[in-house]
Amino acid sequence: MKILGLFGGQSTDGQTYQLMATMLGAVKAPNTTEIINLNDYQLQPDRYQHPNAVLDQLEAKLDEADVWVLASPTYFGTISGQLKQFLDCMRPRLVRMTKKGDSLPGKYKDKHYISISSCFASAWDNTFTHQTDQTFRTIDKAMTTAGLHKITELVLPNTWREHTLPDAKRHAAITIGEKLGQKSRKDDETLKRYLLLFGMIALMSLVTMGIQQLIPVLTTSFLWRYISFVLVFFVLLASLLHYATFMRHKRR
Repeated sequence: MKILGLFGGQSTDGQTYQLMATMLGAVKAPNTTEIINLNDYQLQPDRYQHPNAVLDQLEAKLDEADVWVLASPTYFGTISGQLKQFLDCMRPRLVRMTKKGDSLPGKYKDKHYISISSCFASAWDNTFTHQTDQTFRTIDKAMTTAGLHKITELVLPNTWREHTLPDAKRHAAITIGEKLGQKSRKDDETLKRYLLLFGMIALMSLVTMGIQQLIPVLTTSFLWRYISFVLVFFVLLASLLHYATFMRHKRR
């Protein structure tokens, strides 16, 4: 397998690049890796440049790779300009458009990707203020629209005036890199979602029934038992779903 790193930060001396390089450096042979620094390319949309040799070259690199690793620091709450320009210029090549304006997966469908980001905020600050959320969502939006499947994501907080990777993050990057290329990956997202939903329903039903037992007035009649179960179950399940969908990023 070939793993391709796409770096969209401002400097290869920064920790975002170090994190990606550490991950790719841990990939075991005979798998191969390559890093593309988007700062080395003058990116323009196809309509402004014909023929577009730069996008042709990048497209060929994307074709060859089985896994893409997209790395961008978080600037003003979202991805860097370099990575945004890359995604914007490559959009007609990443997806196929219908006459109705729909964006559908193109030829990269069923490839896999990993997203990496960093921010100045501390781990707990990032957890509660969600500094890196939009960065990951933007990458996820582009990649899933193109039909790619996400392997994982890695975030590095507290980068202000830091120049070396923390041991914990270095170890996490190495662990992910060592697992890449070990076997062909299959899309099991549907099964995961069903298992997650089943687990949520089972847990919330148990908790709801426990709350009903603690408050006897809720079980005085069938109607009260039914109403209280629905209300408590809905509130608990909605809270859990909110956490699983909007707060699932590993911000620390």
